[in-house]
Amino acid sequence: MSHSFYGIATSMISLLQAFNEHSALFFVLAAISVVILGISKSGFGAGLGVLAPPLMASQSSLAEALAILLPLLIAIDLFGLRRFWASADRRILKLIFWPAALGMLMGYLFFSLITPQMLSLSIGIFTLLFLIQSLVMSRIDLKEAKPYPWLGRLMGCLSGFTSFVAHIGGPPITIYMLREKVSPIVYTSTLGIFFTVMNFGKLVPYAYLDLLNFNQLATSILLLPLVPLGVYLGFYLAKKISAKWYYIIVQFCLLVASIKLIADGLLT
Repeated sequence: MSHSFYGIATSMISLLQAFNEHSALFFVLAAISVVILGISKSGFGAGLGVLAPPLMASQSSLAEALAILLPLLIAIDLFGLRRFWASADRRILKLIFWPAALGMLMGYLFFSLITPQMLSLSIGIFTLLFLIQSLVMSRIDLKEAKPYPWLGRLMGCLSGFTSFVAHIGGPPITIYMLREKVSPIVYTSTLGIFFTVMNFGKLVPYAYLDLLNFNQLATSILLLPLVPLGVYLGFYLAKKISAKWYYIIVQFCLLVASIKLIADGLLT
Protein backbone atom coordinates (compact mmCIF):
# COMPACT_ATOMS: atom_id res chain seq x y z
CA MET A 1 0.00 0.00 0.00
CA SER A 2 2.76 2.42 0.97
CA HIS A 3 4.67 1.59 -2.22
CA SER A 4 1.59 2.34 -4.34
CA PHE A 5 1.04 5.65 -2.56
CA TYR A 6 4.70 6.55 -2.99
CA GLY A 7 4.52 5.75 -6.70
CA ILE A 8 1.41 7.88 -7.17
CA ALA A 9 2.95 10.77 -5.22
CA THR A 10 6.17 10.58 -7.24
CA SER A 11 4.21 10.60 -10.49
CA MET A 12 2.18 13.63 -9.41
CA ILE A 13 5.33 15.49 -8.43
CA SER A 14 6.89 14.70 -11.82
CA LEU A 15 3.83 15.96 -13.66
CA LEU A 16 3.86 19.15 -11.60
CA GLN A 17 7.55 19.66 -12.30
CA ALA A 18 6.98 19.14 -16.03
CA PHE A 19 4.18 21.71 -15.92
CA ASN A 20 6.31 24.27 -14.10
CA GLU A 21 9.32 23.79 -16.40
CA HIS A 22 7.46 25.19 -19.42
CA SER A 23 5.76 28.48 -20.14
CA ALA A 24 2.06 28.95 -20.77
CA LEU A 25 2.88 29.78 -24.39
CA PHE A 26 4.69 26.45 -24.75
CA PHE A 27 1.59 24.52 -23.65
CA VAL A 28 -0.67 26.57 -25.94
CA LEU A 29 1.53 25.82 -28.96
CA ALA A 30 2.04 22.23 -27.84
CA ALA A 31 -1.73 21.74 -27.56
CA ILE A 32 -2.22 23.12 -31.08
CA SER A 33 0.56 20.81 -32.32
CA VAL A 34 -1.06 17.70 -30.83
CA VAL A 35 -4.48 18.54 -32.30
CA ILE A 36 -2.87 19.18 -35.72
CA LEU A 37 -1.11 15.81 -35.52
CA GLY A 38 -4.34 14.05 -34.57
CA ILE A 39 -6.23 15.61 -37.48
CA SER A 40 -3.42 14.89 -39.92
CA LYS A 41 -2.85 11.29 -38.81
CA SER A 42 -6.54 10.42 -38.85
CA GLY A 43 -6.87 11.23 -42.53
CA PHE A 44 -7.78 14.88 -42.93
CA GLY A 45 -5.20 17.53 -43.75
CA ALA A 46 -2.45 15.00 -44.48
CA GLY A 47 0.86 16.84 -44.64
CA LEU A 48 -0.04 19.45 -42.05
CA GLY A 49 1.58 17.26 -39.40
CA VAL A 50 4.95 18.68 -40.47
CA LEU A 51 3.93 21.95 -38.83
CA ALA A 52 3.78 20.40 -35.34
CA PRO A 53 7.50 19.83 -34.52
CA PRO A 54 8.69 23.35 -35.52
CA LEU A 55 5.67 24.89 -33.80
CA MET A 56 6.50 23.19 -30.51
CA ALA A 57 10.25 23.66 -31.00
CA SER A 58 9.74 27.43 -31.20
CA GLN A 59 9.37 27.33 -27.40
CA SER A 60 11.89 24.52 -26.74
CA SER A 61 14.74 22.72 -28.48
CA LEU A 62 14.00 20.53 -31.50
CA ALA A 63 15.36 17.49 -29.64
CA GLU A 64 12.96 18.11 -26.75
CA ALA A 65 10.04 18.63 -29.13
CA LEU A 66 10.82 15.34 -30.89
CA ALA A 67 11.06 13.49 -27.57
CA ILE A 68 7.76 14.91 -26.26
CA LEU A 69 5.91 14.26 -29.50
CA LEU A 70 7.01 10.65 -30.00
CA PRO A 71 4.81 9.10 -27.24
CA LEU A 72 1.92 11.27 -28.43
CA LEU A 73 2.40 10.10 -32.02
CA ILE A 74 2.30 6.50 -30.81
CA ALA A 75 -0.86 7.23 -28.81
CA ILE A 76 -2.48 8.76 -31.91
CA ASP A 77 -1.46 5.72 -33.97
CA LEU A 78 -2.93 3.28 -31.43
CA PHE A 79 -6.12 5.30 -31.19
CA GLY A 80 -6.89 4.74 -34.87
CA LEU A 81 -5.21 1.35 -35.34
CA ARG A 82 -8.41 -0.72 -35.24
CA ARG A 83 -9.96 1.42 -37.97
CA PHE A 84 -6.80 1.27 -40.09
CA TRP A 85 -6.18 -2.48 -39.94
CA ALA A 86 -9.08 -3.66 -42.09
CA SER A 87 -8.60 -1.17 -44.94
CA ALA A 88 -4.81 -0.90 -45.30
CA ASP A 89 -3.26 -1.90 -48.63
CA ARG A 90 -0.92 -4.82 -47.79
CA ARG A 91 0.79 -4.67 -51.20
CA ILE A 92 1.88 -1.08 -50.64
CA LEU A 93 2.97 -1.80 -47.06
CA LYS A 94 5.17 -4.70 -48.18
CA LEU A 95 6.73 -2.44 -50.78
CA ILE A 96 7.60 0.46 -48.48
CA PHE A 97 8.35 -1.12 -45.07
CA TRP A 98 11.90 -2.36 -45.65
CA PRO A 99 13.07 0.78 -47.48
CA ALA A 100 11.60 2.79 -44.59
CA ALA A 101 13.56 0.68 -42.11
CA LEU A 102 16.73 1.45 -44.11
CA GLY A 103 15.84 5.14 -44.04
CA MET A 104 15.42 5.04 -40.26
CA LEU A 105 18.80 3.37 -39.90
CA MET A 106 20.34 6.14 -42.00
CA GLY A 107 18.54 8.70 -39.84
CA TYR A 108 20.03 7.12 -36.73
CA LEU A 109 23.55 7.09 -38.19
CA PHE A 110 23.43 10.67 -39.45
CA PHE A 111 21.22 12.18 -36.73
CA SER A 112 23.95 14.38 -35.24
CA LEU A 113 25.06 15.66 -38.67
CA ILE A 114 21.70 16.81 -40.04
CA THR A 115 20.68 20.36 -39.12
CA PRO A 116 16.95 21.12 -38.86
CA GLN A 117 17.40 23.94 -41.40
CA MET A 118 19.02 21.68 -43.98
CA LEU A 119 16.32 19.04 -43.58
CA SER A 120 13.43 21.52 -43.69
CA LEU A 121 14.72 23.22 -46.82
CA SER A 122 15.41 20.01 -48.75
CA ILE A 123 12.06 18.35 -47.92
CA GLY A 124 10.16 21.59 -48.62
CA ILE A 125 11.75 22.02 -52.06
CA PHE A 126 11.28 18.34 -52.88
CA THR A 127 7.59 18.43 -51.95
CA LEU A 128 6.95 21.66 -53.86
CA LEU A 129 8.60 20.25 -57.00
CA PHE A 130 6.40 17.17 -56.76
CA LEU A 131 3.25 19.26 -56.51
CA ILE A 132 4.26 21.25 -59.60
CA GLN A 133 5.01 18.04 -61.48
CA SER A 134 1.69 16.54 -60.37
CA LEU A 135 -0.22 19.61 -61.59
CA VAL A 136 1.51 19.53 -64.99
CA MET A 137 0.92 15.79 -65.45
CA SER A 138 -2.76 16.15 -64.57
CA ARG A 139 -3.11 18.61 -67.46
CA ILE A 140 -1.35 16.56 -70.14
CA ASP A 141 -2.16 12.97 -69.12
CA LEU A 142 -5.69 12.09 -68.05
CA LYS A 143 -5.08 8.34 -68.00
CA GLU A 144 -4.89 6.45 -64.73
CA ALA A 145 -1.40 6.62 -63.25
CA LYS A 146 0.76 3.54 -63.65
CA PRO A 147 2.26 1.94 -60.54
CA TYR A 148 5.90 2.81 -59.90
CA PRO A 149 7.43 0.35 -57.40
CA TRP A 150 10.80 2.14 -57.50
CA LEU A 151 9.10 5.39 -56.47
CA GLY A 152 7.43 3.62 -53.54
CA ARG A 153 10.77 2.23 -52.35
CA LEU A 154 12.52 5.59 -52.76
CA MET A 155 9.79 7.54 -50.97
CA GLY A 156 9.57 4.87 -48.26
CA CYS A 157 13.29 5.21 -47.58
CA LEU A 158 13.14 9.01 -47.58
CA SER A 159 10.07 8.94 -45.33
CA GLY A 160 11.85 6.67 -42.84
CA PHE A 161 14.82 9.03 -42.76
CA THR A 162 12.86 12.27 -42.34
CA SER A 163 10.49 10.66 -39.85
CA PHE A 164 13.40 9.59 -37.65
CA VAL A 165 15.26 12.90 -37.65
CA ALA A 166 12.30 15.30 -37.45
CA HIS A 167 8.90 13.49 -37.39
CA ILE A 168 8.19 14.78 -40.92
CA GLY A 169 7.86 11.51 -42.81
CA GLY A 170 4.45 12.41 -44.27
CA PRO A 171 5.29 14.45 -47.40
CA PRO A 172 7.67 11.93 -49.05
CA ILE A 173 5.40 8.90 -48.70
CA THR A 174 2.34 10.99 -49.62
CA ILE A 175 4.02 11.71 -52.95
CA TYR A 176 3.90 7.99 -53.73
CA MET A 177 0.43 7.43 -52.28
CA LEU A 178 -1.08 10.18 -54.43
CA ARG A 179 0.19 8.41 -57.57
CA GLU A 180 -1.45 5.17 -56.44
CA LYS A 181 -4.94 6.72 -56.76
CA VAL A 182 -6.33 4.72 -53.82
CA SER A 183 -9.54 5.65 -52.03
CA PRO A 184 -9.33 8.03 -49.05
CA ILE A 185 -9.97 5.25 -46.52
CA VAL A 186 -7.24 3.03 -48.02
CA TYR A 187 -4.88 6.00 -48.17
CA THR A 188 -5.50 6.88 -44.52
CA SER A 189 -5.37 3.29 -43.26
CA THR A 190 -2.20 2.35 -45.13
CA LEU A 191 -0.31 5.36 -43.83
CA GLY A 192 -1.77 4.80 -40.36
CA ILE A 193 -0.28 1.28 -40.18
CA PHE A 194 2.96 2.46 -41.77
CA PHE A 195 3.62 5.22 -39.26
CA THR A 196 2.51 3.11 -36.29
CA VAL A 197 5.29 0.64 -37.02
CA MET A 198 7.82 3.41 -37.71
CA ASN A 199 7.05 5.34 -34.53
CA PHE A 200 7.39 2.24 -32.37
CA GLY A 201 10.67 1.59 -34.16
CA LYS A 202 12.05 4.94 -33.01
CA LEU A 203 11.73 4.22 -29.28
CA VAL A 204 14.93 2.25 -28.71
CA PRO A 205 17.17 4.40 -30.97
CA TYR A 206 15.78 7.60 -29.41
CA ALA A 207 16.52 6.25 -25.94
CA TYR A 208 20.04 5.25 -27.03
CA LEU A 209 20.60 8.78 -28.42
CA ASP A 210 19.48 10.11 -25.00
CA LEU A 211 16.48 11.91 -26.51
CA LEU A 212 14.00 10.41 -24.06
CA ASN A 213 13.82 11.07 -20.33
CA PHE A 214 11.18 10.96 -17.61
CA ASN A 215 10.55 14.73 -17.54
CA GLN A 216 9.74 14.74 -21.24
CA LEU A 217 7.47 11.73 -20.78
CA ALA A 218 5.66 13.62 -18.00
CA THR A 219 5.10 16.52 -20.41
CA SER A 220 3.73 14.06 -22.99
CA ILE A 221 1.31 12.71 -20.37
CA LEU A 222 0.04 16.23 -19.66
CA LEU A 223 -0.76 16.66 -23.37
CA LEU A 224 -2.24 13.16 -23.80
CA PRO A 225 -5.93 14.17 -23.31
CA LEU A 226 -5.73 16.20 -26.53
CA VAL A 227 -5.02 13.08 -28.63
CA PRO A 228 -8.66 11.86 -28.98
CA LEU A 229 -9.81 15.40 -29.76
CA GLY A 230 -7.54 15.67 -32.79
CA VAL A 231 -8.16 12.11 -33.99
CA TYR A 232 -11.95 12.28 -33.81
CA LEU A 233 -11.98 15.71 -35.43
CA GLY A 234 -9.90 14.31 -38.30
CA PHE A 235 -12.17 11.27 -38.72
CA TYR A 236 -15.24 13.50 -38.70
CA LEU A 237 -13.89 15.87 -41.34
CA ALA A 238 -12.64 13.03 -43.57
CA LYS A 239 -16.12 11.46 -43.65
CA LYS A 240 -17.78 14.71 -44.71
CA ILE A 241 -15.95 15.27 -47.99
CA SER A 242 -15.82 13.47 -51.35
CA ALA A 243 -12.75 11.65 -52.67
CA LYS A 244 -12.14 14.44 -55.20
CA TRP A 245 -12.12 17.17 -52.58
CA TYR A 246 -10.18 14.94 -50.19
CA TYR A 247 -7.18 14.83 -52.52
CA ILE A 248 -7.48 18.53 -53.37
CA ILE A 249 -7.21 19.23 -49.63
CA VAL A 250 -4.28 16.80 -49.27
CA GLN A 251 -2.41 18.59 -52.05
CA PHE A 252 -3.25 22.01 -50.62
CA CYS A 253 -1.97 20.93 -47.20
CA LEU A 254 1.23 19.64 -48.81
CA LEU A 255 1.63 23.03 -50.49
CA VAL A 256 1.24 24.83 -47.16
CA ALA A 257 3.66 22.38 -45.53
CA SER A 258 6.27 22.79 -48.29
CA ILE A 259 6.15 26.59 -48.04
CA LYS A 260 6.49 26.36 -44.26
CA LEU A 261 9.46 23.98 -44.50
CA ILE A 262 11.23 26.14 -47.11
CA ALA A 263 10.68 29.23 -44.95
CA ASP A 264 12.07 27.43 -41.89
CA GLY A 265 15.13 26.35 -43.87
CA LEU A 266 15.85 29.80 -45.25
CA LEU A 267 14.92 32.08 -42.36
CA THR A 268 16.07 30.21 -39.22
